[in-house]
Amino acid sequence: MLNRQKFLVSVLVLTTAPLAGCVTFEDNTARDVMPLGQTSFSQYVEETTRWIDTHRRYVTDNRQEELSHQVPFEIKPTRPNGKGVLMIHGFTDSPYNFVDIANSLADEGYLVRAVVLPGHGTKPEDMQPVTIDDWDRLIDEQTQILRDDVSEVYLAGFSTGANLAVHEAYENKAVDGLILISPALSVRTSLVHFVPFVSHFIDWLRTPEEAGGGNNAFRYRTAPMQALDTFKDSMDSAMGRLQSSPYEKPVVVFMAQNDSIVDTQELLPLMQKQFTSARSRFVWYGDTLPEGTIASDKRLTVLTDYLPKYRIRSFSHLGLVYSPDNPYFGMNGSERFCLRGQEDHLRELCHQRRNLWYGSWNENRDGHPYARLTFNPYFNGQIDLIVNTFKK
Repeated sequence: MLNRQKFLVSVLVLTTAPLAGCVTFEDNTARDVMPLGQTSFSQYVEETTRWIDTHRRYVTDNRQEELSHQVPFEIKPTRPNGKGVLMIHGFTDSPYNFVDIANSLADEGYLVRAVVLPGHGTKPEDMQPVTIDDWDRLIDEQTQILRDDVSEVYLAGFSTGANLAVHEAYENKAVDGLILISPALSVRTSLVHFVPFVSHFIDWLRTPEEAGGGNNAFRYRTAPMQALDTFKDSMDSAMGRLQSSPYEKPVVVFMAQNDSIVDTQELLPLMQKQFTSARSRFVWYGDTLPEGTIASDKRLTVLTDYLPKYRIRSFSHLGLVYSPDNPYFGMNGSERFCLRGQEDHLRELCHQRRNLWYGSWNENRDGHPYARLTFNPYFNGQIDLIVNTFKK
């Protein structure tokens, strides 16, 4: 029975993926975690960067460039508009998730700050002692710090980061609105509900050694069971708040019909109902709306995810955050993820980048070799929509 549970949860994982920093509790035990409790963003960046550099298992020869992808960052606008955005990356990811959106919003006058969630940026083992309280505390601290520097505060979250943004927005009236990209408040598999049980018996589904060291230059390749449990806590917290009461401030949501991780079919109708501001906007990348969607809602924009001009068959979970010009994940970027499950000759063509098409993790239509879509051809329009939504 235990082996079966291990197998089931492994399916979930495959579809989702010397500074003193100890936190002391009442029982006087201590956890070796990323330091929190800073009183300024600059202090947070300095202490967190030092922590990551000390604890990281580096995987490339260019340590400085690799470090730059992992650490929190700030972009100050040339012409400030008085507004700020705090950006929260996804599970096992890094602040680099938001590099393109951050630069674009800074160009529009926003003060932009991106955080790194405790347990991230170093090695997967460092996720083991981290709890949802650590993540929530970080977001709350940095939201309050940002509020001291701008007149309006917005939270932007990708995937798990969107869960944390929703939690903070419901709890903190200082938040003026949300930007949610591939929000992971609900996932496509019910196997996630096994995680709390299995985590009592299994530490890893795939150890860092089995995962080639456990991390690459941008993200982790694996995660401990404890971290999956913390992800589930973020999902349950955000979904509980969303279902319990409406949120009246403006929210911009971007979701893909063929997202292989998030149950976007459940979330779009729910968010239309619960995000009540007339200024809210919902962007659906796909050709078929979910059952229960209010198609006449003027806040809803539907954009096709089949773009033969770009050899795109469907949109992916990850692809919504990066510009086509991104040097790693863009149209001509260096990172390519050939899809699992396709026939060997198609996978070989993908590795050779011959007749290559792009799609979600589950894409297999039309006999093309497929890589996961890692950029958004609508990226500039996505930025325009965010900026226009939060104009008064």
